[in-house]
Amino acid sequence: MLDLKDRIKIQKISTYLLDSSNAIALTGAGISTNSGIPHFRGKGGIWDIYKPEIYGNIEAYQKNPEKFWKMAEKIAPKLFSAKPNPGHYALAELEKMNIIKGIITQNIDQLHHKAGSIIVYEVHGNINHFICLNCKKTYSKKEISKIKKKNLLIPPRCKICQSPLKPSVILFGETLPSFEYFKSKELVAKADILLVAGSSLSVNPIATFPLHTLKNGGKLIIINDEPTYLDDKADIVIINKTEIILPLILEQIKKERFK
Repeated sequence: MLDLKDRIKIQKISTYLLDSSNAIALTGAGISTNSGIPHFRGKGGIWDIYKPEIYGNIEAYQKNPEKFWKMAEKIAPKLFSAKPNPGHYALAELEKMNIIKGIITQNIDQLHHKAGSIIVYEVHGNINHFICLNCKKTYSKKEISKIKKKNLLIPPRCKICQSPLKPSVILFGETLPSFEYFKSKELVAKADILLVAGSSLSVNPIATFPLHTLKNGGKLIIINDEPTYLDDKADIVIINKTEIILPLILEQIKKERFK
């Protein structure tokens, strides 16, 4: 149950969004946990089980790509079978209503796309595209499945140069994709509202993005199930699950817009 303070905050957020002209959402792992996808960080998270210095580092991958792929094949079924939850659908509908102008996500699961969102910048890559680090040829998930069935190799190898293929997911030690990074940075700098949903704001450089919004006079709204380092600078903070709060914001916006 929500307390009165949170209900008042939801009403205020709805009013802010209705009055905004350039609201942007920034999402993290917390928006997808209700879809069955575990956090990467924290106790019980993926990097707690599979140490990132062994499994999630680009240097470690280049030395032993087979180790990475064996881990990936264990966690991939949850990622591929996951379905959007009410939080994803609420953001997609807010975009259709022209209230949210775009989504920047740290997630690799593509659940925003599955929910119907159109303008999504995946700053950490995604699980459905693959690349050869040697010749840079790219592959779809469907192409990788065919390669694996034909050759039964782990990791699957590039058809051009026979080098190991890698998911487009950004590993520790890799730079973020240039277009997504610079476009996202531009969006948050111009945002009159940045709605942070399900991000602990603990992974750089994305953790610094809200500072650009604040610097340029925009409002910062944070919805997360645990505190972040920017809570004291945010205009509104709700510590709760995104799959609960985002649909309530959508519902309130509909009431206000169509009353």
